[in-house]
Amino acid sequence: MTRSCLPISARAFALFFVSLLLVGQAWAQADSSPAVERTFSCSVDVMQKALQQIGGFGGGKLPIVDGFVTATSTQLERLERPYYQYRVHLRPVDPNTTAISVEAMISAWYADPNPARSEYRSLPSNGRLESDLLDRLQRALGGSTATSTVATSAPTSHASPTTAAKFPDRPSKPAPASQEQLDAILTQRQAVREKTATLQAQIEQLKASDRKPANASRLASIKHSGVGVMSRQNFGGPVLFRAQAEDEFEVIDLQSGWAQVRLAPDTTAYIQADELALPDGLVAKAPDTSPGSSQAASTGAQRDLGFSVSREDVTVFSGDWVRLKGKKVLFVYAQPRGLLSDMASQDAKLGYAKRIFQSRYRTVSESQTEVEGVVVVFLGARGGVAAATLSDIRQWVEGGLPDEAFVNRCSLDPATEFRAMRLN
Repeated sequence: MTRSCLPISARAFALFFVSLLLVGQAWAQADSSPAVERTFSCSVDVMQKALQQIGGFGGGKLPIVDGFVTATSTQLERLERPYYQYRVHLRPVDPNTTAISVEAMISAWYADPNPARSEYRSLPSNGRLESDLLDRLQRALGGSTATSTVATSAPTSHASPTTAAKFPDRPSKPAPASQEQLDAILTQRQAVREKTATLQAQIEQLKASDRKPANASRLASIKHSGVGVMSRQNFGGPVLFRAQAEDEFEVIDLQSGWAQVRLAPDTTAYIQADELALPDGLVAKAPDTSPGSSQAASTGAQRDLGFSVSREDVTVFSGDWVRLKGKKVLFVYAQPRGLLSDMASQDAKLGYAKRIFQSRYRTVSESQTEVEGVVVVFLGARGGVAAATLSDIRQWVEGGLPDEAFVNRCSLDPATEFRAMRLN
């Protein structure tokens, strides 16, 4: 047996070319598939544009042949690679009415058990493809009035649009629509859609405002993730859970640097007030307004330094710094909020430590927590520890100890992480 030398791509092209030849021969024979005819209330030009828009002058592949060919076709399971091609005839009935005749020819590869008998075969259409095209055409024309008939098969391969089969008399219909009228209708529909979308958005906004809780004026949100929600006003806990950034809580009361928040109808907890973004009209108790206090509060008070408190607890200081060694202190663990925060400058790191010293001194004093110092532990690859006694913090906050002198009295380890602001 002689084996074909065509490459796979060439064979595929050859098979496709044969299928097109069979379709062309089927048009010439036209002995089995009836044409489906309709008339539309529009001109030939409008019809041609609509057909081009929906791809009515071409063809394509079918997933299967079952359901698209007449029931007389046998052995459908052996038919592969089905392909269809439309043939469209347009005939003007009058300037504003056009008749259209559509035929669909289907071909497929018949895989015979004997490969020598396998071939492309032409299959008669059952009219489904033709009706589908005309339905899509009618939708594209905006639902133009149409009447349908099914013509018997006839040799039409050489017929011109003017010699197509006659159509039955059309029933009475409304005045035909011009292209300008169709365009105006489409424009009006688009305007209605846009107005509907705007009204729907306004309705959703009104619904959202109706769903706004009655206690919205007292809702405060967490500034940074990791803030402890405590069972009482004490850094030693117990910690009920860690809140995440933008979590909201209803504030019941503000006192001693703590916010009492509602967790459930009969359950409350405490969060440090300076860890909350309080709503307008709800402010924490004003801090000490002495000159020294104002100066300390202004140091980096508004600037985001890139750190957040991950946890806090009260325990004995076991470090080597003699001024706090063996004494009970408040530990505050500062977590960088990203790689850039972990590589923050010395100014930012010491500035954040001073901010913690000031805020925790006020909270510890008002809550009467028994500690003798505050230790800020910076986590991350470039960690560090900043520690200060409560007495030094008090003098600094109250203006009795200059800022430079206060920094020099703190324990900063390693010193290189805080060198930019440390005075030698």
